Amino acid sequence: MKLGKNLSHYRHAAGFTQCEAANILNISRQCLSNWETDHREPRIGDIIEMCQLYNITINQLVYGKNI
Repeated sequence: MKLGKNLSHYRHAAGFTQCEAANILNISRQCLSNWETDHREPRIGDIIEMCQLYNITINQLVYGKNI
């Protein structure tokens, strides 16, 4: 499974819109959209912040465990 699909899945599972998650992560909605469509990849710091926000592990986010 691709990272972008995992990003979108866990954001939805946590109950956030792209705008809400982007605001909390201090990034633009377009940036988050690019990550979720695999046009760009987030930096490790951004991955860690998303894991904390979505209350998941890095393995879940990167590898799609438990999807």
